[in-house]
Amino acid sequence: MVAAPFALAYRRRQALLSARLAAQILQVWRDLARPDAIDTTWPALRSALAPIVTAARTESTTLARDFYLTTREQARRDAGLPPEPNFQTASDPPLRAEQVLRTLDVTGPVAFKQAVAAGRTPQQAIDAAGVRMTGSAQHLALQGGRQVMKKTIEDDEYASGWARVTDGDPCAWCAMLASRGPVYKSARTAGRDHDARFTGGAGFAYHDHCACQAVPSYTQDEDFIGVAEQLYNDWLEQTKWKSGRDAVNAWRRWWEAEGRDRYRAPALPGSSGTPASP
Repeated sequence: MVAAPFALAYRRRQALLSARLAAQILQVWRDLARPDAIDTTWPALRSALAPIVTAARTESTTLARDFYLTTREQARRDAGLPPEPNFQTASDPPLRAEQVLRTLDVTGPVAFKQAVAAGRTPQQAIDAAGVRMTGSAQHLALQGGRQVMKKTIEDDEYASGWARVTDGDPCAWCAMLASRGPVYKSARTAGRDHDARFTGGAGFAYHDHCACQAVPSYTQDEDFIGVAEQLYNDWLEQTKWKSGRDAVNAWRRWWEAEGRDRYRAPALPGSSGTPASP
């Protein structure tokens, strides 16, 4: 069993990494991008940005490996089982330089030109492209840890599944997936193929600017993590007598109208409201 505080702390460490990456990307982009010469200045900009993304991905991978090995060893101790000092996590497939460069191209000068063509001022276009670039860069970087986690769980016979841990302001889809608790051993049941905005290459489905992380479970009797159990109760309430797409749509409507604010806002002292997820 992975204790909830450890799982939440792991998600926060990956989120801090992601935030630092975003700050670095935006600083380089805003300081060096020239709206009047975006094409001529872009090669140097791209050369400065690519190593930042690659380094962040390496760090994400290391965080995932350390977390998995630590929690797995603790779970085995709790179960009275001997340690397995030779156990190794899966490796993160090398991130191709072409993938990083292509992502930066599309979210940098291409996005800038699209924004200008749509009627935005050059500065507005720089800002809009910066948002797209940071989201895609974060996705590429965090995918390192997410892939290690997903592949290791799938290959590890001792792991029973995984759970999705969200931040304090998830979208409707992420909140729905987190409500399932520690039940996902197959990628399909984790949400892939159900929303075009999400890519399932890391086992879970993740979108740009997504702060969710997967954590392993080692028993068939794992506790819910964070607000997952309350999310599950709300899912049952909001989708009563519904199934399939009707249930998903009912959840989305409730989440955008009421649920998101309920989970995002801190509960008042002494109230029975649901606190935001750490």
